Amino acid sequence: MIEKHCMGCGALLQTNDPDSNGYAKSLDHTFCQSCFRLRHYRDFKHVRSEVNTDKTLEFIENFEGHIFWIVDVMQLNQSLHSGLIRALSKKDVVLVVNKRDLLPKAVYDEKLKRNILSLLKDYKITLMDVVFVSANKRMTLKPLWPYLEDASVAFVGCINAGKSSLLNTLLGEDVLSVSPVSNTTAEIIRIETEDFEVYDTPGFIKESKIHEKLNDETLTQLAPTKTIKPTVIQIYEPQTIMLGNLGYIEIIPEAQLNFISYLPFEVKRVKPDRADANLNIIHSFMIDNPVYKTKYWPKVHERVDLEIFDIGFVSIQGEYKQLKTVMDENAELILRKAII
Repeated sequence: MIEKHCMGCGALLQTNDPDSNGYAKSLDHTFCQSCFRLRHYRDFKHVRSEVNTDKTLEFIENFEGHIFWIVDVMQLNQSLHSGLIRALSKKDVVLVVNKRDLLPKAVYDEKLKRNILSLLKDYKITLMDVVFVSANKRMTLKPLWPYLEDASVAFVGCINAGKSSLLNTLLGEDVLSVSPVSNTTAEIIRIETEDFEVYDTPGFIKESKIHEKLNDETLTQLAPTKTIKPTVIQIYEPQTIMLGNLGYIEIIPEAQLNFISYLPFEVKRVKPDRADANLNIIHSFMIDNPVYKTKYWPKVHERVDLEIFDIGFVSIQGEYKQLKTVMDENAELILRKAII
């Protein structure tokens, strides 16, 4: 019997086990049941696939064409998977910074590029180019065409960076399955057209456990399709910024500083003594069953971002005496030099 793979996620189609990758009611179907429900009903619950990371790394190491390394501009540090970085060390790599459209136009690409390269300076990757793109805007993909016409191209990156979305835009149709749930792509998928040969690969996992507490509504909130309007809060005295019931950030400034949220949901300022009470009220962004933990962050003398894996980032522009976070225990945070 000839093997047949799901056109959406690449999984081998099978009719025996509804709980395993690639299940379809008939082998005559083009898509597995999970991809079918995702496409027609936006059902994210059964999308996640089991992925063989070692197989993907071996494919990258043996690949002889160009590599498009797709990173999410909203979650840059989460895009830095150690195994993938090692596999890219001797490759022809184009860094494709996706979701540029989510940041305001006032953010200069050259400054953004300079700060991203600074973030990557300790990694031994030789970049052929750095290209800013938006998966839903085909014109932004124009700088990629010379590489696509020159050789085969593999699209690689961490989960939810937008590899499949970019390919769908290049192809001009929604061939590959896309969702805000990690591991939508199950296998390496080869696509050949009259103009190019490309490979979509499963995303590398570098996610926090916060996904366990997100429902379909919050997953949709975390996948914005329009430019995020930053929320700027000037802080002169101790203040607390509520991030829904995910938690809060408490800042004691040295002098005036600006807190800028690039999160895709509303944040609000409250007095520190009201913070804990505000965790128990209804917010526009809600996670399930939060359990909180507290962390105090070191003082630094430069602009910094606080990136929250799977959520987004905020920027703190100015010096502080104390930076404290109270976040759900499943949230993973990292303090980095500001990219904007």
